[in-house]
Amino acid sequence: MNFGEQLKEIRTSKGLTQNELSEKSGIALRTVQRMERNEGKPSLYSMNAIGEVLGVNLTLLYAPDDETEKRNIMESTDQQLWQIAKRRAKFKRSLGSYLLVIPFLWVIWYLTMPGEIKWNHIPWPIWPMLGWGLGLGIQYANAYVIEADSLEQREYDKLKGQK
Repeated sequence: MNFGEQLKEIRTSKGLTQNELSEKSGIALRTVQRMERNEGKPSLYSMNAIGEVLGVNLTLLYAPDDETEKRNIMESTDQQLWQIAKRRAKFKRSLGSYLLVIPFLWVIWYLTMPGEIKWNHIPWPIWPMLGWGLGLGIQYANAYVIEADSLEQREYDKLKGQK
């Protein structure tokens, strides 16, 4: 028995019409009809709303196909780890750019500066190197040292403990 047939059986055993189920759950009648005919993939919101009216957890009855199951797994990926991975990837891209551009600036400086002035002044490539390097240091700390979302997590834990 598929999901739609199970849903219809539960609905009729509760003595509800599709229209009554739609009104009580706040889900469109067309959506209820599609769910009972197994057309498309019902949203989690729709399944939860209808399940509340029927007193059943519909998500346990719904056996998604492999594609939907993979998508659900990807959507439930730990968002905190994803954010850390994004920050680390951003740092690595920035570091790669830094390692390409800064030596190029030094070569330009070396080739264009007259010999007598070259060693009497602070070389201009030092400024972009230091500024960009400071930015890279901050990115590194953000990606590898500082705990991601630690302040938010502590505040959430405090609020959760108060209830």
